[in-house]
Amino acid sequence: MIDLAGRHTRISFYGGVHEIGGNKFLVEDKGTRVFLDFGNQMGREKEYFSEYTKPRMLNGMGDLFEFGLLPKLHGLYRRDYATHMDFGGNEGTAFDAVLLTHAHVDHAAYIHYLRPDIPIYCTEATKIILQALQQTSQDGDEYITFKESFRIHKNERSGEMVRTANRDGALENTRNYVIVEPFKKFKIDSIEVEPLPVDHSVPGVCGFILYTSKGTIAYTADMRFHGRRAEDSEKFVDSCGAATPDILLCEGTRVDETFTETEMQVEQDAKSIIEKTERLVVCSYPTRDLDRLLSFYNAAKSAGRVLVIDMKQAYLLKLFQQSENWKSVYPAPDGKYIEIYIPRKKWGILGKDLDVWTKKILCEDYQKWEQEFLDYQNRTDYSEVSAHQKELVFSCNDFQLKELIDIHPEAG
Repeated sequence: MIDLAGRHTRISFYGGVHEIGGNKFLVEDKGTRVFLDFGNQMGREKEYFSEYTKPRMLNGMGDLFEFGLLPKLHGLYRRDYATHMDFGGNEGTAFDAVLLTHAHVDHAAYIHYLRPDIPIYCTEATKIILQALQQTSQDGDEYITFKESFRIHKNERSGEMVRTANRDGALENTRNYVIVEPFKKFKIDSIEVEPLPVDHSVPGVCGFILYTSKGTIAYTADMRFHGRRAEDSEKFVDSCGAATPDILLCEGTRVDETFTETEMQVEQDAKSIIEKTERLVVCSYPTRDLDRLLSFYNAAKSAGRVLVIDMKQAYLLKLFQQSENWKSVYPAPDGKYIEIYIPRKKWGILGKDLDVWTKKILCEDYQKWEQEFLDYQNRTDYSEVSAHQKELVFSCNDFQLKELIDIHPEAG
C-alpha cells in the first residue's frame, strides 16, 4: 500500500506486483474508490487451476478467495455470486469505477465477477475486443453482458419456490461501459483522469494519469516502443513529464532488455521468408494481436499470396469494420487478400455431400457466431488449402495444429 500525503489518498495492490499481469490496483481519494484494471494473475492462477481444473462457479468467488487471487472486498462483486456464497451481496456498491487499460486477460478477465453497476471506463477498441472474447468463448466469459446465476423464484402455477436450472432462459443484463476518448479528461468524483493511448500488441490500449486531491499518479499500462503506434508511447512519456507525477506505476516485464526488433522489421522478415518458401507457409500469432495480423497480411500480399485466418479472427475483424474509427485500420474479413478457414467440427460434415447431409445438419456442427462464415465467398477448408499451398499463408495456432493432418503440407 502507498499513501500520498497521509491517509487521504492511497493505492492498494491486489496483484500485479513482482508477477506478470494480475493488475488490480485500488486508488482511493477522499472517499472515491477506483480500480486500475481487474485482471487474473496468470502465473499464480496456474499454481492452483488448469484447463481441466477450473474455479467452480457453484462456489462463486470462493475458490479464488481461497488462494488470494481475488480480494475479499464487500460491495465489489456480483450480487448473485456474493449472496449464494454468503459473502453479503445486499450491501450498496462500494466502488466508483474500473479504469481498464486494455483487453488482455491479465488486465480484464475478472471483470466477469464485478457488479454490473460499477462503470468500466475504456476505449472503443477495448470494448470491441471484449465483445469478441465473450461471443466466441466456450468458457462462459461474461464481459459485456451476463445472465444471473443461482436465481430462485416462485412457480406461477404451483406457487412453490424453484431454482433456475437453465441459464439460457435467464434475462441478459448489460454492464455499464463508458467509452473514453484519448486525451479527453474526465472526472470520477474527486479524481480527474487523463486517458492517453500507448503502443501495445492489441489496439486501443490506454495509459492513465490520475489527478487526485493529494498528488498525481501515472499508470503506463502494458507499454512498448517498437510497434506500429510507437509515437503514442512517446507522447505518453511527454505527457507524464508535463504532469510531473508523484508516483509512476509501470509495467516492466522486459524493462532490462536492450534490443527489440520493431514490428516493421518483423513484417520484412516475414516477407523475405514467404518469398523464399516454395510451398505452404504456416504462421502463428495471437488472435487479438492485430499488429501482427497486419504484418503477415502485408507480407503475404507483397509476396503475391493470400492470408488464411481462423473464424475467431474473422469475427474480430468484422466487429472492427462496424466502427467508424477503426474500419480503415484493419482489413475486412471478406477482403481480397483474406480467406477464412472453416475447420471440421463435431461430426465433421464439412466437405461431405450436402444433398445427403443437408445444410441444416452442417450448421449444427458450428456455434451461432460461426455459421455466418459458412456463406462467405472467401471461406476455405482443408482441401482448398492443401490444393493451393503455393498461394497461401496459413495462420495456425497451437489449438489448430491438428488441421495440418488434413492439409498434408508438402515438402518445401
